[in-house]
Amino acid sequence: MKVWKDKQGKWITHKEFFSRWKSGLEGVTQLQQTKMQLNGSLISLVGILCGIVMCIIAIKNLWWLLIILIGALFNSSMGCLGQWQKYLMLKKYNDLELQAIDCKGVSDDK
Repeated sequence: MKVWKDKQGKWITHKEFFSRWKSGLEGVTQLQQTKMQLNGSLISLVGILCGIVMCIIAIKNLWWLLIILIGALFNSSMGCLGQWQKYLMLKKYNDLELQAIDCKGVSDDK
């Protein structure tokens, strides 16, 4: 049973779709993965901040939720900071690796 269309417009089965999906995920680098995790953390932080604003508006009934969300904000902020540091480190490593490849290519030409 063919369910999905690929980029060329051909119909593909579940099995073929998931095999392509798996091979695509295996090609994701650590830098790309960390960037996606960082983006997800930032989206979570925005959601927590929106929840805090709404709890402040209705503080009479939602004071207990405000306490929970403030704790979640600190916890998520520290996780986001860790992801940011990991992203910067991997980006620096990737840049150094690219420079080394460029230098090797230049020395091979001589």
